[in-house]
Amino acid sequence: MKFAPSLILTVALLGGIAAEGASADSVPAETPTRQGGFTILCSPKTLREPAWRNVVLALQAKHRNAGRNVIVQEVNDWSEDELARCLKQGEARYAGIVARPEEVNRVLVMNLHRAARRMDADPWGDCLWGIITGATPEDALRVATASKPLVMKRLLSTTNVDASRFEHSYCITDWTGTPILEQSGYSEPKQTLYDSKTPEGKAALEIGLQALFAEQLETARPQMIVTASHATQFNLEMPFGCGLIIPSGGLFYQASPRHLFAYKPVLKAALAGDRETHRRWVKEHCLKPVEADGEPRIWLAAGNCLFGDAYGCADSMAVTALSSYTCNQIVGYTVTTWYGEGGWGTMGSLLNNAEGTSLAEAWFLNNQFILHRTQKIEPALLGIEFNEEQFSVAAQARMIRSMEKARIAPEKVAPVMKDCFGLIHDRDVVAFYGDPTWRAVVNESNTKPAFRITWNGKDSFTISSEKGGKGRVGVLFPESVSSDSVISCDAPDAVFTNDFILFESLELAAGASRTVTLQYQK
Repeated sequence: MKFAPSLILTVALLGGIAAEGASADSVPAETPTRQGGFTILCSPKTLREPAWRNVVLALQAKHRNAGRNVIVQEVNDWSEDELARCLKQGEARYAGIVARPEEVNRVLVMNLHRAARRMDADPWGDCLWGIITGATPEDALRVATASKPLVMKRLLSTTNVDASRFEHSYCITDWTGTPILEQSGYSEPKQTLYDSKTPEGKAALEIGLQALFAEQLETARPQMIVTASHATQFNLEMPFGCGLIIPSGGLFYQASPRHLFAYKPVLKAALAGDRETHRRWVKEHCLKPVEADGEPRIWLAAGNCLFGDAYGCADSMAVTALSSYTCNQIVGYTVTTWYGEGGWGTMGSLLNNAEGTSLAEAWFLNNQFILHRTQKIEPALLGIEFNEEQFSVAAQARMIRSMEKARIAPEKVAPVMKDCFGLIHDRDVVAFYGDPTWRAVVNESNTKPAFRITWNGKDSFTISSEKGGKGRVGVLFPESVSSDSVISCDAPDAVFTNDFILFESLELAAGASRTVTLQYQK
């Protein structure tokens, strides 16, 4: 392990931060602990502030206690080149970016994605990174020190999610009529229609579906939140405009459908930097706060625009969710979303990749599948970038000009131009917040994914399927391997790298299995 000449912090400076206890609902035994070094990136200003310095120290201590090589790197700026230099110098498999809210924005996320692919010569991501921040240093410290694995049994969502995976689920769907699906005890979900054609439905819609969302968040102790519908950095809209959740002063507030029109200029002011007008509007309209319950959870904003953009502001949706609503990890778009592969693909990998896949692994592997799909269409597309705040006609024109400069044959990409635009768009715009080594996995006691991965030492694994299945599967190696030490593997139908293997379409009959062996240089 190479140590950077920048500041190396010692555990001796840390004053007794206790680790969390072992989990009663542990992750599957067949899922090995992912090994590899951990690099902590932070700005000099963050290190100079004692409370934020403690976040860095605590994160360092946690990973040293876990047996990882840990280095701390001061980042002179958040440019792609500087981040790539620091990540490459650290040779880490994981990275935690400790940053104050004002340092976190869309550009940082974009630069991290690109820098993490520059640690070696191949086009793939080389480390799992996560942004560790909070409205206060104490909030960030909670995120940094989370260690107890989370097996997610309780779901709250604003879209439909497979209820069979959860002991309790509550889904405000975005279907016609906005039916709500609720179940407990792995039962068949009960459907309740909130239809304006009935007096009861009309009354509920006047109050707004945000009241139901807030009630579940306050009382049902959801461990996994999945959201879709419209959103911005400063609000989450219920399906079909039936109410808003708005962050202000560290809490979420409920705004009914009648507030939608009046809120638009206030949102515009917040996006322009006028946070005081935003806070004053919430107070003047006596919006009801959403009480925090202290439950550890994750938030996957799979279908929301902009939710993952902290916007350099503690009052944003992402930072408020991390802080007051005790999310240890968040995945969300930093731009407007239309193609959806970055968000929905992450959820698909979390639910279906293989037993024991964590949210961080699902997000990372999904991004590698995006790269693989892009490369299959045309390798030169990997050099085309999306750098805009939103996908527009002008953005499309810039991409097309970049394709022309790269001498990409028009006839090759024209039939799949929507996919070209979408894959390039989604590649670098989905943020991950939290320590990427913290394990949040979906409950598998009632329904399991089709595939199971069992490692036979470090150079062989077996994929098995009890019930049979077909789908894409990504397999992360349990240990970090240098890019020049792996020769091959006996899986010609897979994408093979020094860190993972991707099966684009794997099919196994019920009870069947397949063993893959890696070969290394002696």
